[in-house]
Amino acid sequence: MDPARALDPTLYADLIGRVSAWGRSYLAGLPDRPVRTPTSPGQTLARLPAHPPEHGLGTAGWDDLIRDLGEIIEPGLVHWQHPGFFAFFSCNASAPAIAAELASATLNTNGMLWATSPSATELEMRMMDWCAELFGLPDAFRFDARLGGGGVIQATASEATLAALIAARHRAVRAGVPRDRITVYTSTQAHSSVVKAAMVAGLADDPDDGSRVRLIGTDDRLRMDPGELEDRIGQDLADGLCPALVVATLGTTSTGAMDPLADIAPVLDGCERRPWLHVDAAWAGAAFVCPEHRAVAAGLDHADSVCINPHKWLLTNFDCDLFWVRDAKALTDSMAITPAYLRDANSDAGTVVDYRDWHVPLGRRLRALKLWWVIRHYGADGLRQHIRRHIAMAERIETALRADPRLELPLPRSLALVCFRVRGDDRLTDALVARVNASGRVLITPTRVPIGADGSSAAIARVSVGTTTTDDRAVDALLSEIRTAADSVVQSSP
Repeated sequence: MDPARALDPTLYADLIGRVSAWGRSYLAGLPDRPVRTPTSPGQTLARLPAHPPEHGLGTAGWDDLIRDLGEIIEPGLVHWQHPGFFAFFSCNASAPAIAAELASATLNTNGMLWATSPSATELEMRMMDWCAELFGLPDAFRFDARLGGGGVIQATASEATLAALIAARHRAVRAGVPRDRITVYTSTQAHSSVVKAAMVAGLADDPDDGSRVRLIGTDDRLRMDPGELEDRIGQDLADGLCPALVVATLGTTSTGAMDPLADIAPVLDGCERRPWLHVDAAWAGAAFVCPEHRAVAAGLDHADSVCINPHKWLLTNFDCDLFWVRDAKALTDSMAITPAYLRDANSDAGTVVDYRDWHVPLGRRLRALKLWWVIRHYGADGLRQHIRRHIAMAERIETALRADPRLELPLPRSLALVCFRVRGDDRLTDALVARVNASGRVLITPTRVPIGADGSSAAIARVSVGTTTTDDRAVDALLSEIRTAADSVVQSSP
């Protein structure tokens, strides 16, 4: 095929039409597929040529591209849009979001500066304000409040955490704190991205390096213990260290625990040099579209930054992390670098937002379009209905599992996340998860958390309701597979 015709409108429409037909067939057949097909390492590699082709297939080979997608790639995928996907936290999707991604790819714009795509920047600014309003966030995080705050779309919450750490580190260094005296705090149940961010930022040499990363213990609901946080900060201050960042979580990965922001904030406010407070609400934050689920956000008005992922639970395709900061200048000062080839009069005058200074990458795609289409298509009411439907399913699952005498729920349900285990030895829970997942009808996730009276860890199974396509039939299948697996593992135990 002639590369000069790479964007020929007729050829574009032809290939997109074929992909659309494939997508329709794929989505229609999802309920009949296994969520995860057993695959051996190297199985997909073995079906892919070791070397690139010298001559392209051209338009005559477009059917081959679609066929190989179905025959080579699909069998080696976990189908995250399957109605029986109850593992991890889901990757949401919807027709408006998928269509917007196609439109974004077609435009293929680079919004690194306001000047390189003004509409891309200003659409993103407006969507960040829309979402701040939908979630009931403090006005300080909104551009239109003109209080110095604002937001940016990152790829993932991991990037947001890294950005918060870089900003906090920069603020401390600017205040005269030596880098080797900076310390970071989060709970033992926080996402691994906090420790990884510390490694990237030069504050930890490896995951076990606790010289400047403090993992704070939790209470019986696995929430950060503010008393222990206060004690550790006090000890570090006495040792001449500088607490620079505290990462609190609303909705931990393992159990959905909600750190008590309202009790954590006063600990930080009492410091002479107040640490930056970043709130990771990547999963649970989506539920803030429903006013009845905002109580856990009490204290958010003390946060310096917060992130929420619509791609986890708000009908928006991966990737889409919303990252707000109270003081945008504190963030951009830590990231800004302006070579001559990026200079612009509006940027120099400070009259525009240049998102290149809000995160590590320079180039950035048009991510805000899918948010715009999703919110306009469903409206606030539709988004609330989506969240409430999943929480109602989780309540049903919780009730059914609690009624089974062979099972126990060691922690309360958190929104649409239910954690349970088989009574007795950990191996029974591990075996149950393996049997449930081997069915192919549903997929759940195992984890280990400290729920023993002595603080020892125990195996639990996680059921996370959040996939767009999940319905009552999928819940029926889940409960059936759990009961069948429980029958097997309990009967076979000594």
